[in-house]
Amino acid sequence: MKYKIKDFPEIKEKVEKMSVEELLACVIIPHVTPHDGKIVRNTPGVFVFTAPAEDCIEEAHLINDGREDRALIVSDMEHGAGGALVGAVHFPSMRAVARCGDPEIAYKMGKWAAEEVRRAGYHWTFGPCVDLTMNPTNPIVSIRAASADPDETIEYAGAYMRGLQENGLIATLKHFPGDGLCTDDQHITVPTNPLSKEEWRATFGKVYKTLIDEGAMAVMPGHISLPAFDEKDEYMDMYPPATISKNILTGLLREELGFEGIIVSDAVNMGGYCGYVNWYRANAMFLEAGGDCLLFQHYEDEYVEEMKKQIADGALTLETLKNRAYRNLCFSREYFETYTPDVSFDRDAAEECSRYVAKTAVELYRDRSHTLPIKLDKSSKVLHVIITEIDYPKGAAKDLTRRLEEICGKVDVIEDPRPWITKDAVKFGGYDYVFVTAGVFPSYGLNSVKLVGEVARNMMEGWTRYGVPCIFVCNGDPYFGEQFKGLCDTVINTYGYNKYTNERVLEIVLGK
Repeated sequence: MKYKIKDFPEIKEKVEKMSVEELLACVIIPHVTPHDGKIVRNTPGVFVFTAPAEDCIEEAHLINDGREDRALIVSDMEHGAGGALVGAVHFPSMRAVARCGDPEIAYKMGKWAAEEVRRAGYHWTFGPCVDLTMNPTNPIVSIRAASADPDETIEYAGAYMRGLQENGLIATLKHFPGDGLCTDDQHITVPTNPLSKEEWRATFGKVYKTLIDEGAMAVMPGHISLPAFDEKDEYMDMYPPATISKNILTGLLREELGFEGIIVSDAVNMGGYCGYVNWYRANAMFLEAGGDCLLFQHYEDEYVEEMKKQIADGALTLETLKNRAYRNLCFSREYFETYTPDVSFDRDAAEECSRYVAKTAVELYRDRSHTLPIKLDKSSKVLHVIITEIDYPKGAAKDLTRRLEEICGKVDVIEDPRPWITKDAVKFGGYDYVFVTAGVFPSYGLNSVKLVGEVARNMMEGWTRYGVPCIFVCNGDPYFGEQFKGLCDTVINTYGYNKYTNERVLEIVLGK
């Protein structure tokens, strides 16, 4: 059933009496890290970065104890609780879950995520990611989303959303009006979704319309333009990001799709937002366009003074500010009146499902040389080459090295070594096999999900062609094997990573 924020007349009266300074506190979600010394009060939500559960609980108390209008504690949980809590049950990715072929697993992942993080003080997640992986070179979506197919995305992201919300964790659809086609990263610029109206309605529009009708409580617009539904900014000679466009937030999201829940901006420090127009003018434009709350905006003197200037300039009306403050406070109040803090959680069941997803998702993407399966024992000598970007999960390569060391007599490791070093090692090292942990994990501000820049030079010098079989293991970008199709005979894709992933990788390698 479609969600609509509940009205609270007493909050309406309270908002009418608020000063501008108080109202400005009610339209932001700042971020904190437990024990960072920041004191956050009087905002409707606070984003808490990943930390151990006991630290998150302590931070939630610091934020909310003694408050009449409590703040919703928020984090990014796009595929389970691992995005919020150190040591939580960690699922590899939404794409991995979809590869299992069972939407019930996506529901359970949402259910267990809600139960685990609510016990640690959380109430709201910025997920699921309902973007469509329609362009393999898109720098930000990749394995974060279920599929390129809108129906499959509805099936899996919808199941995850229901698992979250039916168990007390607010879900957020992102990034409206749709990422996954662009070749640029909204963290550093304004990408464009190029679809026509008809194409958009049949793809992203279908996803959002269906999930809004099924009860999505929040939507996060991205700093992405959608020319088919918007008007060109003649001064900039381009179309504006959705976050500051009334045509997109009010005309398309509110009116055409009928969304009545909370619209929370993507982070206000991203280049596609505060780089397009002055930070505080963008804030005013977002609120006037139909948005409710500003993510990662901190309540500082500069913010208050600059937003007052926006009001004085007429860019932001007091009526709009009051309306958004009222909606945010009602959203928070409704949550705390609906859910009790008592939550049960079956960690063993969640952990076993996480293991199943990780192992089911791993695939032998290509083995043109028929290298696999192989035999490894204490007489085996292998080289492990690591060619990854900065945000690649460090545990992935270390864990594979550890597992190889348990089997083989000798395992040498070289990381980002320069290609001639790898070539000499392969030519003269006497290795039986070369394992390569390679690729890019989707992350902010990289502007590419392909292996690029200096680290990509490691693919030079022809070291894959010296007669020693090279087995590439790709935990992030599943298109690495296509980027380097001419170089990589044997490629294993894992569609994410958790502590069970390499267990299955080696089963495939050894033919078990």
